[in-house]
Amino acid sequence: MGELVFFHTAESNVDLFEIAARQVGLPGARRHVVRPTLLESARIAGGLNETIRSNAASQMVESLEGADRLICTCSTIGPVADTLSAMGRPVIRVDRALAEAAVTRGTRIAALVTLNSTIEPTRELFQSVAEKLDRHIRLDLIIVEGAVQLLMDGDTVGYAQAIANAVDATPDDYDAIALAQASMAPAARLARRPVMTSPATSMRALAADLEH
Repeated sequence: MGELVFFHTAESNVDLFEIAARQVGLPGARRHVVRPTLLESARIAGGLNETIRSNAASQMVESLEGADRLICTCSTIGPVADTLSAMGRPVIRVDRALAEAAVTRGTRIAALVTLNSTIEPTRELFQSVAEKLDRHIRLDLIIVEGAVQLLMDGDTVGYAQAIANAVDATPDDYDAIALAQASMAPAARLARRPVMTSPATSMRALAADLEH
């Protein structure tokens, strides 16, 4: 296996995916590219626009040069990764494996987000995965109010705890609870309830795929 390039929009995701990759024994060399301005632009714009899509696509293609695959770890710009994949580029988005794992668990799914810009990409992804798997789901998107500000203030512990509190406050009748953004993964260790994260889920799926 050749080089894998991880495309991030948050520096904190580098360690999250390095740890997850090591835990599953992911083969091949790894390179990390961080482009925070893409997420900041999407956050300000309230989502993806054509300029952000174009910039993200060109930066992903540039980053892919010399690598076997590019792994997009940002759920907000995940649709751009899907577009490149549909064009034949070896690009994957980590929240796709998360959505597939959640949908196979049952019909009632809670997906937690902290950014408004992530809501629609997440909704579209989970619904498209459900359709592809011929499953009917009820998807509730829950935004963790105030969490983004904690992260912007550098309070990573408070950010994770706020998310964990939101997980524990969800009703008991969900078949799966998913943290839609990779940056939310540390909250899984603090929550009292089982919760699915994209770093762990996607790295398991990628490792299994690379074995075949």
